[in-house]
Amino acid sequence: MLAFEIKYSEIITIPKIPQVTGLDNEPENIEPEETPPPIVEAPKPKNYVPPKVGNDERVYMHEPEIREYICPKIGQSNCNIFIAVLKAENGTHECTRDNRGLNRNGSIDVGLAQINWNPRYNPPYTIEQLRDCKFNLDIALKKYEARGFQPWYAYTKGAYKKHLPAVLASAKALAQPAN
Repeated sequence: MLAFEIKYSEIITIPKIPQVTGLDNEPENIEPEETPPPIVEAPKPKNYVPPKVGNDERVYMHEPEIREYICPKIGQSNCNIFIAVLKAENGTHECTRDNRGLNRNGSIDVGLAQINWNPRYNPPYTIEQLRDCKFNLDIALKKYEARGFQPWYAYTKGAYKKHLPAVLASAKALAQPAN
């Protein structure tokens, strides 16, 4: 409904008139209306915090796959320690896991290697990137190359040691030839 107001007068309301079609005097070659362009979502800033991943959307990378990916890059001995650190840090082999709300400084530990991500420091990668198993391990390997296992609390506090016997047994079992 369209309304007009004339100064010093009553409000006049003009009803909306429905479009009349099918008259004989309509032109024959009516161009179809153009379809609107698709809506393109604006890129999210690197410090965007997406919602937590739901149960149905979780992604995992299990120990044999992790070994296959990282052991050739850092050697078997360091690989065993690395996997024990991952178990102590993450515990679930879930690549999409984050510890939202647990770090006092507002940072979030994301993914398989629980890479620390802080939106205040304009991180060079997004949470979505860190949820990718191999990308997360690649970042972890870069940290390892730069500083060894020091970046992981589970290593500096020794929490990884309780996982080491199971990791070594798993490595031994995986090395056994199949019968």
